[in-house]
Amino acid sequence: MFSLKLHNTLGNIKEEFIPINKKHIKIYACGPTVYNYAHIGNARMAVVCDLLVRILKTLYPKVTYVSNITDIDDKIINASLEKKIPIEKLTKKFEKIYNEDMSALGVSKPDIQPRATEHINEMIHLIETLIKNNSAYVKDYHVLFDVLSYPQYGQLSGRIKEEQVAGSRIEVASYKKNPGDFVLWKPSTENQPGWESPWGRGRPGWHIECSTMSKKCLDTPFDIHCGGVDLTFPHHENEIAQSCSAFKPNSEPENFSKYWFHN
Repeated sequence: MFSLKLHNTLGNIKEEFIPINKKHIKIYACGPTVYNYAHIGNARMAVVCDLLVRILKTLYPKVTYVSNITDIDDKIINASLEKKIPIEKLTKKFEKIYNEDMSALGVSKPDIQPRATEHINEMIHLIETLIKNNSAYVKDYHVLFDVLSYPQYGQLSGRIKEEQVAGSRIEVASYKKNPGDFVLWKPSTENQPGWESPWGRGRPGWHIECSTMSKKCLDTPFDIHCGGVDLTFPHHENEIAQSCSAFKPNSEPENFSKYWFHN
């Protein structure tokens, strides 16, 4: 029988792919932030993941592939101000162009392509869970994840504790307990997009978006998490920490996604 092997970033080894459920394979990939035209890195991720999905569909009866659209982000806000275009108009424009470009490359559209702004309530709920579990804290209208609360932090990227607090040599934001803590929710000014929350009007941090959408669309654990190698740290490391802390406290990274496939 044909055996599929993947290079799993979690452990940095090539190993045989053994699905969680042979009847239904679940894959999530971090999609583009739609503030400009797609670059070669966006295209590479889409092409590689599409190829993997096509292979899996020849081996298993059902494969669900989810790849998100990040349509709220500081880069988007800045591009909107620079181009003098409303954020929604800007993101819809570049989302459409991205999908057209990927189609031109022969890439099939994901089965589900969720937008971050459509899942704000779920993000707020996830953040509330992290606070309740003592994995996150509120300071100066920000909500931050406490990296020291998750002992397995660093397993994906292989970073040692000293490297995890990179930035300690520069000025650290006053609202952080530890230099490596990352933002789950940040306040918005009057001129910035925002949503009402228990911590005031604001918007989500980047990392919480993917944890929320993968959970909503696939549940956890799922089989494979894909993405560009540049996302290994901090994005995917932070996804693991907040997801495992919320869904199954103090669990190993495999309890979020079994395989981590980077290109």
